[in-house]
Amino acid sequence: MIVFLVGLATVSALVSCDVLRTLQPDKTLPRALVAITAALLAVVGISAVVQLVQLAHLV
Repeated sequence: MIVFLVGLATVSALVSCDVLRTLQPDKTLPRALVAITAALLAVVGISAVVQLVQLAHLV
């Protein structure tokens, strides 16, 4: 459940970055938004690797 919520938050953050980039192409994205998006992507990536390792041990 937590991974699902983190994934949902990651998608929301990525969409926010895209919307801000589309609406204000000349401005840079806020640092906080970029940092939060990067952190969420890292958590999703780590959880995916953990799941793959667990699956590899089952085979």
